[in-house]
Amino acid sequence: MAFYLPHLEAREASPLPLLRLHVVAPSDDPADQALKLKVRDEILAYVDPLLADCHSVEESREQVLAHLDEIQKCAASVITQAGYDYTVTSEVGRFHFPAKVYGHLKAPAGEYEALRVVIGGGQGANWWCVLYPPLCLSDRTGTVASENAATAPAIYAIESVSPNGGEPNIEVRSKLWDMITRTEKP
Repeated sequence: MAFYLPHLEAREASPLPLLRLHVVAPSDDPADQALKLKVRDEILAYVDPLLADCHSVEESREQVLAHLDEIQKCAASVITQAGYDYTVTSEVGRFHFPAKVYGHLKAPAGEYEALRVVIGGGQGANWWCVLYPPLCLSDRTGTVASENAATAPAIYAIESVSPNGGEPNIEVRSKLWDMITRTEKP
């Protein structure tokens, strides 16, 4: 079931203007965690082109809402093709996230808008990224695609709950810092 929670729009604004993707596994079983990553990959493959020309959280939200049913169908298709019969729900709403600090970068605790996709009962570890500005983790190691990190404001940080419970390997880059420290190649 896909739905939007408009009553949540009246809440306090996000600490930072972000639109997150949140994928929650049915359990911490390794097979369920692998399924979560497959669902993540399919959703990102579908959503990335939709958001490529978006220049604000509002534009990104509109695109996600316009395609919410298709996003859910992508997730359901992956689940079925993998041989599972889990339900899947997708929603756009505001959800609480804790503060996260990486070096000098901080995403303060607070309510953030997110596309949340929950597989089954959603009792497992989650995976998340920032859809807007585009800071989605590019792979399981937790690194940010350098072309995305370089275009995002330096105040944004990302986090991920590692499927194995360990600390994720995260790289957050600032376009300004890259420009300052860039050396010209011959």
